Amino acid sequence: MGYDNLFKPIKINNLELKNRVVMAPMAMNDASPAGCPSEQSKAMYAARAKGGVGLIILGGTFSTKWAWETTPFQGCYGMDLDDYIPSMSELAERVHAFDSKIFVQLMPCLGRQGTSRFRGIQPVSCSAEPCVIKEDDFPEGMKFPGGVTYETPRELQISEITDMEDRAVQASLRAVTAGFDGIEIPLHRGYLPFSFLSPRINRRNDLYGGSLQNRMRFAVNIIRKTREKIGPDFPLGVELVCNEHVEGGLTIPDCVEIAAILENEGVDYVSLADACYEKTKIALPETDGLMLDHGEPQAFKKVLKIPVIAHSIHSPDLAEKALNEGTADMFETGRQLLVDPEFVAKVREGRTAEIKKCDRDNFCMLRLFLGLPVRCKLNPNLGRERYVSEYWQPAE
Repeated sequence: MGYDNLFKPIKINNLELKNRVVMAPMAMNDASPAGCPSEQSKAMYAARAKGGVGLIILGGTFSTKWAWETTPFQGCYGMDLDDYIPSMSELAERVHAFDSKIFVQLMPCLGRQGTSRFRGIQPVSCSAEPCVIKEDDFPEGMKFPGGVTYETPRELQISEITDMEDRAVQASLRAVTAGFDGIEIPLHRGYLPFSFLSPRINRRNDLYGGSLQNRMRFAVNIIRKTREKIGPDFPLGVELVCNEHVEGGLTIPDCVEIAAILENEGVDYVSLADACYEKTKIALPETDGLMLDHGEPQAFKKVLKIPVIAHSIHSPDLAEKALNEGTADMFETGRQLLVDPEFVAKVREGRTAEIKKCDRDNFCMLRLFLGLPVRCKLNPNLGRERYVSEYWQPAE
């Protein structure tokens, strides 16, 4: 099977990407203790860039002090201070040296997924609504007996919300200075920005709660303020939940309506994330193309003019078929690229039989949930890329 569409260039705003494969934003828990990208961080992303991926989206990056104070993931990156700009610049430079582009997803706060365990500070969210994940709602390989109940967060005051918006914009300006090619706003899974959107979580009765317009205020303010500062030509996108799969939560039509509003606000692409933490087994699907089976990218493509990115597509044949049918514009995968950093190159060169396939047992995600650096049972080099000389930055 040919993969002409998969390797057809595409533009996000004025930035051209060489192919349609995106490395998903993930917290790898591999930063230095100070929150800077470590040599391992740079080598890990260099390996995927060298392997041919068109775009890397850096995850696990905090834009405010609230995220640092309540994070359960101690190996995340920082962009809330100017001090992080030099090390972040080195990371972007390393990816560029291997002919890929890199965006950064800037997390204002983990919200209901936060913890007081490390610094004794209560997590904050839009409302005092805890996250409860039942045992049966975890995928295989991530079973927690009895499920997981997170701490009840403190409801944010309006002054804190507006301050968080402004800090998110400042972090975006640091990303521009550091040499990143684009910025992504997270509106997915259950993190703070998503919580404002969800009617089952957002119980506020002020300007940030109630109607859809009010529930979108936090996200829209960040996007408007960011666009004003970075200008019209710098790529700005969102990772958006496309269906909560929870009673009383956001449905596909709800999320399509949100996406259409964000497009009018100047967003350049929408990257779709299925489900929320309460349905982790859907958010981390055990089968390929579950999002396509749900009809979610198709619904967004009918309404949006900007590129739509579908998640968790590991099969190049399925990706090419979806491109042919016009059901998505790009494809984002995380776990498959952890297993095989040369995944894209093997597809491009017709070596699909050599691809190491992800078994979707979520050993990598289990380690992340336990606060450990991410590893893969099928790829013993994950976490050790810094020792491989081919991933060191080549001389100009």
